Amino acid sequence: MYTRDQAKAIVDKVLDMAGGDAQVTLTGGERSGTRWANSTITTNLVQYDRQLSLTLRLGNRAGTATTRDFSDDGLRTLVADAGAEARQAAENFSLPELLGPQQYVPVPEAAANVFDYGPGERARMVKASLDLCERKGVVGAGYIPKTDQTNCTANSKGLFAYYRNAETGFILTCRMPDGSGSGWAGTTGLKDIGQLDPVALTEVAANKALMSRNARAIEPGRYTVILEPRANARFLSLLTGIFGGGGGGGGGGGAAGLQTQGGFMANRKVGDQLFSESFSLRSDIGNPVLRQSSIMPNFTPASSVTWVDKGKLASFGPNQGATTNMSLVMDGSQLSVEEMIKQTRRGLLVTFFWYIRGVPSEGQPLLNTGMTRDGLFLIENGEIVGPVQNFRWNMSPIVGYNNLSLVGKPVPMHMGESYDGSGTALIPPVRMEEFYMTSVSPAL
Repeated sequence: MYTRDQAKAIVDKVLDMAGGDAQVTLTGGERSGTRWANSTITTNLVQYDRQLSLTLRLGNRAGTATTRDFSDDGLRTLVADAGAEARQAAENFSLPELLGPQQYVPVPEAAANVFDYGPGERARMVKASLDLCERKGVVGAGYIPKTDQTNCTANSKGLFAYYRNAETGFILTCRMPDGSGSGWAGTTGLKDIGQLDPVALTEVAANKALMSRNARAIEPGRYTVILEPRANARFLSLLTGIFGGGGGGGGGGGAAGLQTQGGFMANRKVGDQLFSESFSLRSDIGNPVLRQSSIMPNFTPASSVTWVDKGKLASFGPNQGATTNMSLVMDGSQLSVEEMIKQTRRGLLVTFFWYIRGVPSEGQPLLNTGMTRDGLFLIENGEIVGPVQNFRWNMSPIVGYNNLSLVGKPVPMHMGESYDGSGTALIPPVRMEEFYMTSVSPAL
């Protein structure tokens, strides 16, 4: 929304008007997207918003005001309102000192094509996808998100922190007209439209829908599973909160309880072997693919942190210099999903997890349940032999990441349920042993 120079000019003007000890934050941006269903565009949404927040200090008193009016008159009113709030506030002798200048890890912005493209180009992408769906005999539904958000903070002590996040993606579900099969494909968190191939993704989703027809039921039980990146991203999000850095979520009693007396993380120390040697997890600040912010919420510089190194706990705790939802990378190899299938004697290929909920359990920390969806296939002797009915599963990510047997090539993928905004990570496909499929699911 705002370039660095544009944002700096605005916050500097506010500080000049305010005088004295003050801190100002500018947030603004665009959230837009195109949705389609039943092979027809249903929504083109563009939402713009911007806000200035000013905290003005008068001795031991502080007052805060906000505005969406960036005119000179609006800025003067903002300063006056913050001053009035400060004069009416009670004295606070524990006000922290304002932070001075900081040195942040440089993060390259998204490519210009992400900033510039709009509904017309998104419509052309949708048309190319739907044309292929029609030729394949499937019905398409999907979403193209676009985010362009600016965050800028400056104060009278010389602090200046600026980050502009812009990203896009393409998410598609294809279904057979009679509901007999479905397939999903997608990519999210892209910083360059040149990396986006809607036709190739449509080919994957449509072929999965076609392959999903006439799914047969197999017995519930413990299976070797290959989780494609989207399924692995959702499963990994259930785990990351145990390191104390935020991110993740999804149940099983909550991550906070894992660090209490008697919890899974109680009395754990750096160097403990908690997971498979195939599992490594880190926050890679400045990663050239992710291009996430290097600024902590308190405006101190974020630093790269290794959370797990070959299964051993390398760092945890809320006071670390980065959080697990910033530039998260699960390390892998160069193996593709197809190559992992060839190396699997018998198992299930899982495209998508949904409707994940926590299951209270004293014996298994972070136990969760969910369902498979949009492409579940049986693998035998290194080949996909056919579709199988969807399953409900019960599994803890702590157990799952102890049972890794293969890890593939990481790709950008959102970890949460939403596909726009921050939270993109580099996530590989994985193969897990003894994944517990508890019952056949009616999900299509």
